[in-house]
Amino acid sequence: MADQVELERQLAEKDRQIAELQTNLQSEVALLKRLVQVTTQLNSTHHLDELLQLVMKAGADLLQAEASSLMLVDEETGELTFEIATGAGADDVLRQRVPRGQGIAGWVVDHGESEIVNDPAHDPRFYEIVDHSTGFATRTVLAVPLRVKNETIGVVEIINKREGVFDQKDRELAEALASQAAIAVDNACMYARLADAVVTSRMSYRL
Repeated sequence: MADQVELERQLAEKDRQIAELQTNLQSEVALLKRLVQVTTQLNSTHHLDELLQLVMKAGADLLQAEASSLMLVDEETGELTFEIATGAGADDVLRQRVPRGQGIAGWVVDHGESEIVNDPAHDPRFYEIVDHSTGFATRTVLAVPLRVKNETIGVVEIINKREGVFDQKDRELAEALASQAAIAVDNACMYARLADAVVTSRMSYRL
């Protein structure tokens, strides 16, 4: 009798484990489908503002975060400029600039590596001026470099995980998104330069 009870217990545990695996698999498949959808959207437009909006919305949605921002490196000053921001205080964030080498984002640019900071208030790299200026409280941060041709052109920050903290799976997902986004941003910039060159050429021809 005892053996039968133990066997039933083991079978029930196996069923529970299988159900958990199925749930996790379904979640992974859903994330991959969403990532493919986002990648398709990124490659469907050459308009940079629209492109960056897609990146930030996708980042917040996929990683279940309260806010997100995308910063690009100012080629003249080296500062990070907020191009897109979502979540509370987004309009105020867009007025900010992060000095070269400052903040977690500055560290990511300098090192070309992603970084998870789940307690930024106690991290010496944290650039708290942005929070003070906007009234937004940063609790957790996942920062990922935007890299094109071995050069970091910007940073994507995903802020405040809605439940729990950011982990390695979040990092990998954000890096996959940032990789596609960086290429799309570069393509959009090249498209804009090409369009300008065509216009200039036509004007020269008319003259």
